[in-house]
Amino acid sequence: QVEQEPLNSSIGGGWKSRMIMWMANSANHRILAAFFGSNNNNNHDRQLQEDDYKDYGTNDIGDMMLLLGISALLALVISTAALSFMIRHAQLLIKFALLFNIGATAVFAIGSLFLSPFAAFTGVMLFALTVYYAYVVWGRIPFAACNLVTATTAVKSNLGLAFFAYGSLFVMIGWSAWWMVSFVSTLYVTCGCDGQGNCEREPSGLLFFVLLLSYYWTFQVIKNVVHVTVAGTVGTWWFVPSEGSSCCSQGVRDSFVRSVTHSFGSICLGSLLVAIVEASKAMVKSLRESEDGGGILLCLAECLLSCLEDILEYFNTWAFVFVGIYGYTFLEAGKNVINLFKTRGWTTIITDNLAQGVLGMVSAAVGLITGIVALGIAQAQGMVFGDELGASAASFFIGFIIGAVVTSTLMTLVSSAVNTVIVCYAEAPREFEENHPKLSEEMRGAWRQA
Repeated sequence: QVEQEPLNSSIGGGWKSRMIMWMANSANHRILAAFFGSNNNNNHDRQLQEDDYKDYGTNDIGDMMLLLGISALLALVISTAALSFMIRHAQLLIKFALLFNIGATAVFAIGSLFLSPFAAFTGVMLFALTVYYAYVVWGRIPFAACNLVTATTAVKSNLGLAFFAYGSLFVMIGWSAWWMVSFVSTLYVTCGCDGQGNCEREPSGLLFFVLLLSYYWTFQVIKNVVHVTVAGTVGTWWFVPSEGSSCCSQGVRDSFVRSVTHSFGSICLGSLLVAIVEASKAMVKSLRESEDGGGILLCLAECLLSCLEDILEYFNTWAFVFVGIYGYTFLEAGKNVINLFKTRGWTTIITDNLAQGVLGMVSAAVGLITGIVALGIAQAQGMVFGDELGASAASFFIGFIIGAVVTSTLMTLVSSAVNTVIVCYAEAPREFEENHPKLSEEMRGAWRQA
C-alpha cells in the first residue's frame, strides 16, 4: 500500500517521494516476507498462527521445501521428455495450439455478449481475427513444424545448454534480491529517511532512473548471454556437427566463452537500448499511478514506450542470433537482420510465432501436471498452507508455478534455437543438407509447400 503518512512538511510529499516510498515499502515487504516471514517476533501473531495450525494442520517450512523440490524435479523430468514428444508430434502440437486459441477466443466472444456492446464487438472481432490468422498460416504449418523439430533436435543433442538456462534463472533471482536491497538502502541514505519512512528531501529523478537502468540492463544482459550461447551452439551443430552433438560438447563451451568475451560488448550494447526504454516506461508508469499523474499524455507515452520496447526486443532476438553464429558486432548483425526480413519477410515472423505458441502451451501443460501432483501430495501428506479454504489452491498454485517456470526456462532454449535454425536455413542450406540430410530433406519439402 502507498504510504499514507506524508513526508516531512518541508518537502511537501511530491510524486517522487510517494513513488519511492511505495517502492521501498514494497521491496522491504517482499524481502522480509521471503527470507524472514517464518520468524515473526510478534507473540500475538505467533499465538494466532499456533491456533490456526491446531485447526488446519501444520505449516512447516520443511513441507514447503519438500513440495517445491518434488514439483521442480517432476517438471524437469517431464519437460525433458517433452522435447522428444515435440520432435515426434510437432505438426499436431502447432495445429492444436491454433485450434485452442480459436476455442479460447470463441468463449471470450460469447461471454462478452453479456457485458456491453463494445465488449461484444471486441470479442467478436478478436475471434474473427484469430480464425483468419489460423486460415492464413495453416499452409505454413509443415515448414514451422520442421523448424521446431530441427531446433528441438539441436537442443536435445546439446542438453548441457540447460545448465546455463537454469543457472541464469538463479542469477536473475539473486540479482533481483540484491538490487532491491541496494535500491532501498541507497534511496534511504540519499533522501535522509528514518525508520518510519519519513524523508528529509525528495529523491533525485536522475538517481532513480540510473538505479532502474542498472536493474533492467543487467537483467537483459543475463538473458541475452544465454540466447547468444544457444545461437552459437546451434550454429556449431549446423556447420560442424562433430563439435556440437553431445551434452557438454565443445560447441556449448566455446559458445558460452565467446558470449562472455568476444561478443559481450555487442550483447551489452543491444541490451542497453532495451533497458533504457524499460526504465523510461517504469518511470512513466509510476507517474501515472501516482496521485499527480494519470493524464492522457502519460498514457500515450507509456503505450509508445511499450511498442518501442517490443520492437527493440524482437529486433535484438534476431540480431543476437547473428552475433552468436558469426561473431558479428551488434551493428553488423542489425544489417543482416534487415536483409533477412527483406528476403524471407512474413515467413520468418509466422514460423517464429507458430513455434512460440507451442512452447507456451507445453509450459502451461507441464505446469498443470505438476500442480495436480503437488495438490495430491499435499492432500496425502496433510500439508496445509494457509487456511482451510485456501490450502488446496495454495498447493496447486505452488506446483503450477514451479512447473511452468522450470519448463519455460528449458523452452527458451528451443525458442532461441528456432530463431537460429531460421537464420541458418536462409544463410546456409547446403551445409544443412551435407551434415543433416534427413532433416534437410524434410525441411526442403515443407519449404516448397509454404
